[in-house]
Amino acid sequence: MEHKPGYITVVGSAALDTIETAQGRVENCLGGSVSFVGAVGGLFAPIHIIAIVGDDFPMQEYDFLKERGVNLDGLEVAEGKTFHWEGKYHDDMNQRDTLATELGVFEGFDPKLTKEAMRAEYLLLANINPELQLNVMTQIKKPRFTVFDTMNLWININLDGVKKMLGKVDMVTLNDEEVFLLTNENSLLKGARKLLEFGPKYVVVKKGEHGSILVGKDGAPFLCPAYPITDPIDPTGAGDTFAGAMLGYLASTSDLGPFNVRRAVVYGTVAASFTVEAFGVERLKTLTHEELNARYRTFQEMVEF
Repeated sequence: MEHKPGYITVVGSAALDTIETAQGRVENCLGGSVSFVGAVGGLFAPIHIIAIVGDDFPMQEYDFLKERGVNLDGLEVAEGKTFHWEGKYHDDMNQRDTLATELGVFEGFDPKLTKEAMRAEYLLLANINPELQLNVMTQIKKPRFTVFDTMNLWININLDGVKKMLGKVDMVTLNDEEVFLLTNENSLLKGARKLLEFGPKYVVVKKGEHGSILVGKDGAPFLCPAYPITDPIDPTGAGDTFAGAMLGYLASTSDLGPFNVRRAVVYGTVAASFTVEAFGVERLKTLTHEELNARYRTFQEMVEF
């Protein structure tokens, strides 16, 4: 009997980004966390998107998501401008400067889950105000696994909200700086283990081109290198792609055991490597499950010893 993937609900931002890297510049390209999560997660399992766009948003840009079975009933269209972010990356792409952030209709975003989205078995709360994330947690019925993302802004201005979220989720994804801000620990491993005391089963520390670290309550830390890309174009959305593929894989297998969570982290890493090959979601638009699996196998060969 063929296994049926579980449903995923993702709550986050939809945006139009202007991005400049050493490889070029694009204006008003498709961005926002739900765009990347839907693009790659939709290769694994059915996804419900909860986000908001303005009446200037080119809806045809999401046609490829519909073709992957992504449910857009929860995408609200409001009068006004779509969230717009503009950034310029340094030559090494590990650092960037934010040149403009125009919230537009996103400023008044009040996520309301559709009836189907409420019944999802897997929930991904992308980087938005923790008060909104807490609101979503009251709407979702009984998720089997919840992943939570945040950033230094929310830690600095709403630490209590972030800590409340840590006590309600199964996994949190952060970078080095965010681990330090939450724990005041210079050791990533020590900081991650301290975060586990707040409640999550897993902490994933994202380290960009240096890979990631998975720390769980049920075993030793798992060190996952990044998949090497010779000519990266744009790292925007790599973290969201990572989370989308990771949760998508878990939903497709319904196996939440510690070793399968490790495999999910590898799938997230491999998926993120495709994102950086082009601006925005362009590479993900043509990505196939076969390509993803082939690179996963190559990754296995790279780390085998």
